[in-house]
Parts: sequence; structure tokens; C-alpha cells
Amino acid sequence: MKKMIAMVVLAHLLALLGPAQERPVKSLSLEEVINQALKNNLDLQIEMANPEIAKALLRKSRAVFIPSVGFSFRKTSQTTPNASIVTGVDVEKPESVSYGFSLKQQLPIGGSLDVALQNSRYSTNSLDVYINPRYFSQLQFTLSQPLLKNFGLTATRRSIILARHNQDKSLATLRQQVIDLIYQTEEAYWNLVYSHQNLEVKEKSLQLAKDLLKQNETQVRVGVSAPMDILTAQAEVAAREGEVLQARSQIQAYEENLRRILNTSQAPETIVPADQPLFRPRQADFNEFLEKALAKRPDIEQVRLDLKSRNIDVRYYRNQTLPDLQLTASYYTQGLSGMPLKNGIPIPGVVGGGMSDALRDALKRLYENYSLGLQLSVPVVNASARADLAQARLNLEQSLLTLKKTESTVYSEVKQIIMDLETNAKLVEATRISRELAEQKLAAEQKKLAVGLSTNYQVLQYQRDFANARIAELKSLIDYSLSLSRVGKVLGTTLDEHNIDFAGFQAEG
Repeated sequence: MKKMIAMVVLAHLLALLGPAQERPVKSLSLEEVINQALKNNLDLQIEMANPEIAKALLRKSRAVFIPSVGFSFRKTSQTTPNASIVTGVDVEKPESVSYGFSLKQQLPIGGSLDVALQNSRYSTNSLDVYINPRYFSQLQFTLSQPLLKNFGLTATRRSIILARHNQDKSLATLRQQVIDLIYQTEEAYWNLVYSHQNLEVKEKSLQLAKDLLKQNETQVRVGVSAPMDILTAQAEVAAREGEVLQARSQIQAYEENLRRILNTSQAPETIVPADQPLFRPRQADFNEFLEKALAKRPDIEQVRLDLKSRNIDVRYYRNQTLPDLQLTASYYTQGLSGMPLKNGIPIPGVVGGGMSDALRDALKRLYENYSLGLQLSVPVVNASARADLAQARLNLEQSLLTLKKTESTVYSEVKQIIMDLETNAKLVEATRISRELAEQKLAAEQKKLAVGLSTNYQVLQYQRDFANARIAELKSLIDYSLSLSRVGKVLGTTLDEHNIDFAGFQAEG
């Protein structure tokens, strides 16, 4: 008796609390919520910077093959006291001007090619000079090429390949985060849908209890029922009002969780879901699901990229264990012109010409020169390179094991999601039948109560059973909808199912 009175008092207190101050309502569909999450989620915005960083590092690694161009200029003037009678002057004043252009190119197979064009002019007041002024030009090609260690595309392009793999891995990581974010958003959205419908069920259950309370009060007044029936009904009303309050609190918690994902915690509107869970049967074929998962899942792609990088490392460090054999080759042509003198008097018809004549002779290859050489360097104990190779091989083995583990995980997850999908589909049907039967039993019991063949206690029990059956049916629909969402996450097809162009999304971001 005391317990019933306490519950009646609690019901009046809850009634005094009343609803919180109403806020503007914003109705959102699931697709609208997902689009908003992709635009506003802070974690995703932070992750989106990583592919751009990886792209910049890739451009930096490619810069090694960009040719470098150089220009040099130097002018020298000297004044030197002369102690020789050969020069014919007391103070010798030589002057020189030189300038040149150079081009350096890294070769794909490991070597480097240098092209240099040098020009100079020399003049002096000394009489002991055959050509004054003297113009000199030289065009030179120099090749330096490793033949063993550091030879080949792997040695020269390793940093570029690894940078490209890192960029692809960062894109896969971003795609995985987008998939995870979409699933989190769907989960938060359907939980909010459940909380709203749960409140609706609780409020209807409360209204049924209130209707029965009024009916009992009327029957007590006319002497048909005992006052004890009123207390029983009042206690049930108080209990169901407590359930309504809890349901409202659950709405606030689920809504705040969705706001956190959408980064809209400070927005004044109350989010109300516009979509309702529907049962959409989906056929599940294990082989088809597994094939899609292995082809599309970002985590599989990341492991495979890591495996490719480890293969490149093994090939590179194997090359580093070879002796260092260097080929050097040089080819150059020269040109000379100027004014021939004898005792300071010009001699016509010999050499002659200016800077352009010296440059012309160099380009015509009138005076060809070349050199060719090999240099071999063999370390006594190549411990460092062998240790690097051993570590690279161990890293490769780890990557292979990681790939096998990831594929095994995918295999298990595909099996589990198919079982979940089939189980939740059966639960939807089972809870629907249970709810229909509970509704029929309640209707029959209410008719029996009207003719005095049942009791208030039995009707209240059937009301509660009906409410629980409706909540169970709703929960099964939500679980099935989440199972469909997990199918996309497990298979890596979430973006396709929501028609999201990842490349376009990344560009917009």
C-alpha cells in the first residue's frame, strides 16, 4: 500500500516538471545527415589534410629528376710588378673575364650527366704573349654512371615509389574514415529514430493506463469497483510516466551524440529524423560478398600497398650490398681565337677572330678530347648493408603475415555480417507476429474487462506486454537497418551505396 502511494506521489512530481522549453525543430533525412557530417565533421577535416601532405612529399621526391641550370660569371684584374725583361713592361696588368652555362640532369638508371659551356677572354699589357687578347671556349659533356651499386630504376626511383605508395595509403585511410563516419552517422541517426518511436510507444502506453484509471474512477463512483482498483491504476500511471521521462532523456542523449558527429552542438534547432526504418530484404551470397570486400576495403588496400613498399625496400637494399663500380666518361671540344702578336705587333692571317669564332670552333668540334675511366670500391666487411637487407626481408615477411591476417579478418567479418543480416531479418518477422498477437490479446482482455470477466491487473499486464512487443519490433527494424549499414562497411561499398564520388568529395574538401 505504501509503495502504491509513493508511486502516485512520483507521478504528480513528474507531471509538475513538464516538458523543457521548446526549441525550433529541424527535420532531417538520413542522406541529409550524412552529407552534413561529411561537410562538418572535424575529425574528417583533420584527416583530409594528410593526402595533400603526401602529395606534396611526392612532388618533392620527383624533383630529383628536374634538370638544374647554372650560370657563372667572373672578372679578374691584376696589377703585378714585373722582374722579368721578357715581358717588356715594368708593371704587368693582366685582365680576364669568364662566364659559362651548365646543365645537370639525373638519369633514371642512377647516373648523372653534366653539360657545361665555358667562355673566357684574357688580355695583358705584356709583350711576351703570343695571342693578346685571347678568346677561349669549351663545350664539355661529363657522365658519371654506377654499374653495380645504385644502378637501375629501383635505386633512383625508390623514394618516388614509396612516396606514391604513402599517398595512396593516405587516400585509403581517408576513404576508410569516410566509411566509418557514414556508419557512425547512420548508427546515431537510427538510434535517434528508435528513441523517438520508443517515446511514442511509451506515451501511448501511458495514455492507455490513464484511460483505464478514468474508467476505474467512474466505476468506483458508481460502486461497481473497489477503491483498490484506483490505487493500482494510479501506481501503473506513475510507473509509465517515469518510463516516458526516461525515454525523453534518451532522446536528448542520442540527439547530442548525433550533434557531436555533425559538429552542430551549438545549433538551436532540435533534430527530428524524417526517415523511418523499413524492411528491405537483401540476398547475401558469401562468395560475392567476400570478393567485393577483398577488392574494395581500404584496409586491404593499405596492407597491399605496404607489401609493395617492403618489396621495393628488399630490392633496393639487395642492390646496396653490391660493390661500388663507377664509370666516368668525359668528352669536350675547344675553340681558340684572338690577335696573334710578335713583339707586340699584330700578325695578320694567323688564328684571328673574336669570342664568336672561338665558340664556333668549339661547336664544330674541331678539337675533340675524351676520357674514360672505371673506379671500383669494395668494402672489407659490408655489415651495414647486409643488416639493412636482413631488416627489409623481415619487414617483408611481417607485411605478408599482416596481409594474411587482414584477409582472415575480412573472411570472418563477412561470415558474421551474413549471419547478422539473416538473424535480424528473421527477428523482424518474429517480432511483428509477436506484436500482432499482443495487440489481439490486449483487445480481447479489454472486452473481457468490460463485461466483468477480467481484472485491472490483467489488463495492465497485457498493456505492458503490448508496449514491450511494439518496442521489440521497432528495435528489430533498427537492428536490421544497422545490419544493412554494416554490410557496406564490411564490404567497403558504403560510398557506392550512397552515390558518393570519393574523388569529387576530396576535391571539394
